[in-house]
Amino acid sequence: MKLKGYLPRWNKHKVYKTLGFIPVFITLGLFVWSYRANAIAVIPLIYRSSPTVAVLWSLVLTLILVLTLWSYFVCVLKNPGNPRAVSAVGAHGSSVSNGPYIRVSVQNPDDRRGTAQRRRFADGNSSSVDSDSDYDVSCESSSECGDPLSEEQMRQSELLYAITVKDNGQPRYCLKCNVPKPDRAHHCSVCGICVLKMDHHCPWLNNCVGFHTQKAFMLFISYAALYCLGSFISSLVFFIRLFTTTLGDEGVMIEMMILCVLAGSFSLCLLGFTGYHIYLLVQNQTTIESYESNTFRLPNEESRVRSKKVNLFDVGTKKNFVQVFGARWTHWFIPTPTTTGDGIRFPISFEGYNELRSA
Repeated sequence: MKLKGYLPRWNKHKVYKTLGFIPVFITLGLFVWSYRANAIAVIPLIYRSSPTVAVLWSLVLTLILVLTLWSYFVCVLKNPGNPRAVSAVGAHGSSVSNGPYIRVSVQNPDDRRGTAQRRRFADGNSSSVDSDSDYDVSCESSSECGDPLSEEQMRQSELLYAITVKDNGQPRYCLKCNVPKPDRAHHCSVCGICVLKMDHHCPWLNNCVGFHTQKAFMLFISYAALYCLGSFISSLVFFIRLFTTTLGDEGVMIEMMILCVLAGSFSLCLLGFTGYHIYLLVQNQTTIESYESNTFRLPNEESRVRSKKVNLFDVGTKKNFVQVFGARWTHWFIPTPTTTGDGIRFPISFEGYNELRSA
């Protein structure tokens, strides 16, 4: 049963976020249980034949787990980014005092449905991405519900220079957050906010993967894949030794059998998932951008082009990587903030631009 209509809007998202911690606790529990299984069964077994290998293997597995959990907590707890960096402009040109938002104006409260209808095609459809911005626009006062933003207001907000627009060529707005949408930003219906450079909403993180969490997410799935693969190898070693050594403890054997099945399954899934996101990273593309078409407004031109094939943000493999992981290789392997830019303006490819112009 949908909660919409039964709970207030703010409370609905609060319920979603609260219930969303259930998968988080399940994920943490699986990591703790798998490490315990390795510590009480596999490591002692290896230690009997080779203490040095056992110590090295335990250190490697512990290091990978620490990096995995570090990246995971950054993904869960960090704000992925929202359009707060956009300058504040009131509906009539005056500055607003409640943060750097641009209030989206409507003609009057009774005309919200028509305004929402005209702006409903702001984004592509997704389970957690809102494309149909309904008419629950909140105005702080009736004075803020005036005429649409002028060109000067859009210039002050830098929205005039956004290259992605709606199908009708107008700037992209979110009527639910009442803010403009910069390039690559989308509204998440689970978190209830617009997210800069939104990739997707991950239920296992209870958070969105966006501009400020993309690096931590890439590290998390990479380290998690390595940890699951290591746990799978450990469980295989256990069963290989089972045929040559009398282990005796039936409970440990059942636990290791479960670990072998789960670690093997998760490692296959995560390796494929990591490979796909590495491909998106070097292409400078998000998951949403990989399956939806964008409408581009060419700078200094009145024409607009709708295309799914052209990726204007792909500026080369090396530059795409540096945008997310930074230029210093010493920071590539830890989830520290090294992402360049502000999440609102992005470099564009001249090749892609020329291709759009010739389309």
